[in-house]
Amino acid sequence: MWRNDGPVDPSQVGAMLAVLAHRGPDGEGRFAEHGIDLGMRRLAVRDVEHGMQPYRSEDGQIVAVFNGELYNYPALRRHIEQQGHRVNSETDGEVLVHLYEIYGSDMLTHLRGMFVIALWDRRTQRLLLARDHMGQKPLYVAELGQSVAFASELKAFYALTGFEPVVEPAYLSTYLAHRFVSAPNTLLSGVTKLEPGEAMLLHAHHRRQRWHYWQPAMAEPTVDISGQDWAERLDKLLTETVADHLTADVPVGVFLSGGLDSSLLTALAVKVAGHPLEAFTAVFPRHFEGYDESEWAQRVAAAADIRLNRVDVSETITPERIGQLAHILDEPMADPTALPLDGLARAASRAVTVILSGEGADEIFAGYAGYGEVLSLGRIKRIPALLRAAWMALGLPGAGAIERSFGSISQRYRGVGFTFDFFAQQALLRAEWRQSDRTDTMQRYWEQAQALSELQAMQGFDLRWFLADDVLVKSDRIGMHYSLEIRSPFCDYRVVDFSLSTPLALRRTGRQDKVLLRRVARAHLPESVVYRPKQGFPTPLTRLLAGPLQAMAWDVLTDADAEIHEWILPAGVRNVLQAMAPDNPTASRQVYALLMLELWLKNVRRRAARPFTRQAPVIHG
Repeated sequence: MWRNDGPVDPSQVGAMLAVLAHRGPDGEGRFAEHGIDLGMRRLAVRDVEHGMQPYRSEDGQIVAVFNGELYNYPALRRHIEQQGHRVNSETDGEVLVHLYEIYGSDMLTHLRGMFVIALWDRRTQRLLLARDHMGQKPLYVAELGQSVAFASELKAFYALTGFEPVVEPAYLSTYLAHRFVSAPNTLLSGVTKLEPGEAMLLHAHHRRQRWHYWQPAMAEPTVDISGQDWAERLDKLLTETVADHLTADVPVGVFLSGGLDSSLLTALAVKVAGHPLEAFTAVFPRHFEGYDESEWAQRVAAAADIRLNRVDVSETITPERIGQLAHILDEPMADPTALPLDGLARAASRAVTVILSGEGADEIFAGYAGYGEVLSLGRIKRIPALLRAAWMALGLPGAGAIERSFGSISQRYRGVGFTFDFFAQQALLRAEWRQSDRTDTMQRYWEQAQALSELQAMQGFDLRWFLADDVLVKSDRIGMHYSLEIRSPFCDYRVVDFSLSTPLALRRTGRQDKVLLRRVARAHLPESVVYRPKQGFPTPLTRLLAGPLQAMAWDVLTDADAEIHEWILPAGVRNVLQAMAPDNPTASRQVYALLMLELWLKNVRRRAARPFTRQAPVIHG
């Protein structure tokens, strides 16, 4: 907490740390002086015995707390030691205070990893906050009059005296459309989140700056390099990146679904690890036919000669657990893959502290089926406009695709997780809350993306919002709830920039996705795995809502005291519930989105923070 006009009450940061104890069960650190109080909870991963925070410069004038991992730590340490600085432990975060002494806030451009940082400069009385390039670690900021509170999870603010969570309905449409609330916004008034690659500097007299120190390089693809050269370069980069992500002084494992991304990640990890790895795969029972990928995962595990742990995740998908997940996820988030991930992370945390995940590969290497639409629509657009219009008027097969071919990508694309379209929202929201489902930030993105190809524009949108505000937040929340650090090598910003420089034909061609990544995988995996159809992280949401979760959905959403009724029409909710059917996955996604919103609102209403029970020692001055 930073305060502009006086001392910070130490019990406030202590209360926030108590809420976040699950993120760091291995210790707690504090620093406080007039106007600032920094606290952290530690999950010991590197230098388990000595790596305590806060970090301080030799003269004590720079103080920092940090959450995450710096994968280029060895190079950074050598660099600062050459500059005459002394490092007292093998923890990666210690280099931050010395890098700041050398580069100031420009130090952020020298970091490679996943992190959030709070750094206090006692000489200038300035506070620097920063979030990693891709948004793998979250950072929330609450404006509280003359004070600013910041934390890794939004729920920490509930513990603050005087903090009253007030729902900001202006972003309900964004949530309903995308199944998350896009950065920098949240559904709580006065609370924002830093965007990926963003920093914030707080000065005396309440001045502040926010800026992006990095954004994905959405430039013209490079085409003067052969496909084989691209593959060799990517193979080398991924191998180096996976090696960096394996660095830890605690057990490391891997999530293995049997799909391309996790299988390649597993093969590379085994190649460079030099020690056994534990692999974990999610399993649904046989009555969820078509959702069990464990046979493929077993093939990869056998080829890599590693142990595969099969986790029956259906046992953890209960009404009670979904209510708990709404609290764990911290914001309303309607990604159903959180359901199996919860059971998988719980099981993995009993054996390992760090786990590698294939998250991000679909956005970075153009794996989603929706990306293939630009190729088919490109062919349709070659048909004369008058003929296309006549086709639509006659209602012939394919009229929907014909209609989409008339719209620009900025008009028709809402992202991978698109749930409620304009008309569905109109039938659902009360009249006074019907508005655009695009925030000003999103709208500016589409204006700037006009010069990009449609595939690039779609990838850029999903990298900036779907990946950061859904996929990676989900992994962070669920993993850290079990004190499990989930690392995503594909989200190393060097891998992202590399992929975004590749020719479009090496991303998708015809029906083949991830063309370049599959070419790399051929050197490490059986052909049957490399070219098997994409399945993703399957969740039988429609069957769950028709079975064990059906009564819960109806009871929660039709309750006369449901919180959502303040903004959403009860008749509209009932219409969505009645549309649920085995052959209507769209309705299931919509019901799940409403359910997670209502459960989150109930948690907010209860102010579901744990009571303050103790206060850690505070380092003054």
